[in-house]
Amino acid sequence: MNSTNGQCSLFLCPRQHDFSFDDDSVLISVLQGAGFISEKINAQDTSNRYLTGDNFLNYVAYMGCAPAIKFEASEDDSNFCFIQLHHYDSAKLIQNKKPFRAPHCPHCNKPVMDWNDDSTSTTILCESCNTASSLEELNWRKSAGYARLFIEITDIFPKEAIPHQVLLDKLADAVDTEWHYFYACL
Repeated sequence: MNSTNGQCSLFLCPRQHDFSFDDDSVLISVLQGAGFISEKINAQDTSNRYLTGDNFLNYVAYMGCAPAIKFEASEDDSNFCFIQLHHYDSAKLIQNKKPFRAPHCPHCNKPVMDWNDDSTSTTILCESCNTASSLEELNWRKSAGYARLFIEITDIFPKEAIPHQVLLDKLADAVDTEWHYFYACL
């Protein structure tokens, strides 16, 4: 969804920030077997972009009485709902750019206002309680995730849709690690 906030998406990622696969085919097989994704958008594309599967709406709950969901791109518009897998060599922070929401300290629960996302540090010092926390420990309030692996569901504005627990459980069972979700407008 293009908005004043940019391209917005719902992201799923493992709670264990350094969790990864040698081969994404295991995850792709699970998602296709569940009917969450179908085929690649473009068979020659190496970006791991997939069309939604027949059971997609059984795994994602849209809020509101009449959500408008585009599952196919029109000739003049590339904004539609698809799923993309992102796999990085090391953990990466994906966060909501606008409006930026400061993470909260896990120790005192105060916002960490002086945090700088341009920093290469993975440890943040809370000025309120003077405690250092790693990026994955911070409470991002569903506006960021820190991991090596992400499943992006595009064209979803923050809190417009949420994944059903059955999807998160299916992912956890398949790869033996818990998953969570967040929203980001990039």
